Amino acid sequence: MSTIVIGAGLAGLAAAHKLQDSGEEVIVLEAQPHVGGRTRTVRGRFRHDQPADLGASFIDLGQDLILQVCAELGVTLTPRMELFPRDPDGRATGASPLRNAVVLDGRLLDPAERDRIADEVRAALDAAPPLPTETLPAWAARAGLSPVARRVFLAQTGTNPVEEPWATQMAHVHPLHIGMACWMIADGSDSLAHALAHDLDVRLEHPVRLVRRDGRRMTVESDHGSFTADDVIVATPVTPTLRIGFDPVLPEWKVNALLATPMTQGGKVVGQYTQGREIKERLGLAAMSNGPIGVIWARPVGPQDTVVILGLVPDRADGVLRDEERALEALDDMVRTVTGVTPRRLAGIVQDWTREQYAGGVVSSLDGDYPRRPALLGQAVGPVHFAGEHTAELWETSMDGALRSGFRVADEVLQRRRARVGRLSRTR
Repeated sequence: MSTIVIGAGLAGLAAAHKLQDSGEEVIVLEAQPHVGGRTRTVRGRFRHDQPADLGASFIDLGQDLILQVCAELGVTLTPRMELFPRDPDGRATGASPLRNAVVLDGRLLDPAERDRIADEVRAALDAAPPLPTETLPAWAARAGLSPVARRVFLAQTGTNPVEEPWATQMAHVHPLHIGMACWMIADGSDSLAHALAHDLDVRLEHPVRLVRRDGRRMTVESDHGSFTADDVIVATPVTPTLRIGFDPVLPEWKVNALLATPMTQGGKVVGQYTQGREIKERLGLAAMSNGPIGVIWARPVGPQDTVVILGLVPDRADGVLRDEERALEALDDMVRTVTGVTPRRLAGIVQDWTREQYAGGVVSSLDGDYPRRPALLGQAVGPVHFAGEHTAELWETSMDGALRSGFRVADEVLQRRRARVGRLSRTR
């Protein structure tokens, strides 16, 4: 065996796919009973087999690699969509999301009040330009936002990333670089993972416990066996990586980089409703809230006028993610408040990424030391290579970033292989 890949998310599958196409013998070990990692899609729970994306959902304009890979593998996308409107002058700023429907303390703001708040935030952004590293509450205080504008502005930290305001830096929200033009994968986000996994040797339900170097060979021990190879690719999220034993132990700089990279905490609530066209039309692009659900949006209307509504739920220790019915009722309430339609929910599902031991959270939080930290997280340690959205130096924390990291480590392995062949040929 040439290479062992740990983790069958997009990063690991991209690496394995490229290596196998280059003639490498590859095994992928995955702890879960399915491929896709945090792009998990549930099928069969909703009528007409409409998919429920429990993790990553969007491909943004400019994420050219994932668009190219989807085209090459025949993965179909939804029509291009927008999540946020632009400001009146055409710019995309930290005020733009506030121009969608806003629910504050359970009350839908009327359009005039909402626009006044968005205009106040936009004027403050121009008058007191934020530093990228400044936290949202710190900037709001420095800029002198009114109490209501401050509360609405801070509420958007329940959308991207799914995090508390004090832990979110202004670089995430201003200037706005996501959601202005984007796509979803038509048959669910994990369709890309399944396409990448085609013809690969993927061993499911193989949690890896130890990666050991024996001379020039690497041994990987899982709950169901040992495997040996020349190189190992660790393509697991930050938290699960810290649970893997390494012999010899990873160097201090690598462990410190992992320990310095927390993961945002939260999950997703997804519901399927009747009156799909009416709900989607009244919802508009999206809606945000300072309640238990940070933002909701809709997939394209499906058969028999059904629609799937998705919501991001930050883990604020309020118990919502631990109570499926409570989370689904919160989704019903938000749909009702925003659209004025009394929703009839056909089915629903809640995903809590905080409690997933092989995920550890939603996405990595690379604030404070970017781009140095992704470079450290992605740097190889001899024949042990590291991939994942947290190691991406472009479009970090996204599906596109995960793919880029996987292709990068595949190139690293192939370079090592060519260098080894060159050394052997010179000694003959």
